[in-house]
Amino acid sequence: MPLHMIENTGNPYIRFQIEENTWSISSETGLEDVDLKGQTILIDISEVKMGWLALQGGRDWLQWPNNNPVGCDKPSDAHKQGFSVTFYSTKLFGDSPSRELSSSQIGMLDFVKALYMAAETNPKFKTHVPKVKIGEAPKRKVGKGSTRTPGFEITGWADRPEELGGALPVASPSAAAVTAPAAAASDDVSFGDEI
Repeated sequence: MPLHMIENTGNPYIRFQIEENTWSISSETGLEDVDLKGQTILIDISEVKMGWLALQGGRDWLQWPNNNPVGCDKPSDAHKQGFSVTFYSTKLFGDSPSRELSSSQIGMLDFVKALYMAAETNPKFKTHVPKVKIGEAPKRKVGKGSTRTPGFEITGWADRPEELGGALPVASPSAAAVTAPAAAASDDVSFGDEI
């Protein structure tokens, strides 16, 4: 009897290469470049996870309880403060629209902190997901090295997709059962826009 195994390719992810100033997504054949500059995507910033991250010889992640490092000792010198956040786009990410971004790079930590601070003041912060237009990522000096921090603009808010823990769509009633007038459209709904 043969041994049957399922190949584990891991969760789909997205990366920002600081030196090359490029975004890449995982695929079955490796990494593929994706041009995010000027594109609008959903970033589930209210659900960002903070923790200890080591990327030497693979990915080792230890999430901090309640995003607080108190009581969560650093596992090794290779571990640095890092984060994990989900990007979402059916238009740009194909069959895997939900992609994890995790990093411990200073520029990316600055990006996540700035996005969180900009988004958390909006009343929709916990119930919706911000539509984020990705901007330039200028190079800047940090200590003896350099980094890049992508710019961004929050252009609106979207209902939380099912892949990000959103509610399942409610089954629509039959045409014969519809007697109430249609609800007024929300100014946050943009029919035909694909994120």
